[in-house]
Amino acid sequence: MTVADDLFTPTIAPAAYEARRPPWRPQSLIFPAVFGGPTAVTVLALVNGRRLGVSRPAHLAVLGAGLAGLIARLALTLAIFDDGANRPVRLVGALAGGLVWLVASATQKRPFRAYELRSGQPASLWLPGLGAVLVLGFVEAALVALVAVA
Repeated sequence: MTVADDLFTPTIAPAAYEARRPPWRPQSLIFPAVFGGPTAVTVLALVNGRRLGVSRPAHLAVLGAGLAGLIARLALTLAIFDDGANRPVRLVGALAGGLVWLVASATQKRPFRAYELRSGQPASLWLPGLGAVLVLGFVEAALVALVAVA
């Protein structure tokens, strides 16, 4: 084997993603983040991270960002909620979701790029994203309403 033979050896293992379901584009998670809040994007990012095979610290970073985003949303809602005043409570949820998305995107960009370089086709996020926005967004909105009333 010569040095030239090493140049033509693929660096990405051919069976790296064979048995897994196709991941979603990390960039596409911004839509559930904005419309569903930090809870929706955290759940979707954790599922996507498992599909991409990201490391345990990356999973923990996304989970920590999701919990911090939810706590920050609840705290800011308490701080700005003033007996039914028209305050930007929904905007706080979108910003918290966007910040969680930044962490998810940073931890999943490289593994997704490797998946794409192997000619992998990403899965559609339409149904899971819509489901997360409706179900988890509603749960989060109910939690925010409970905290605001209490």
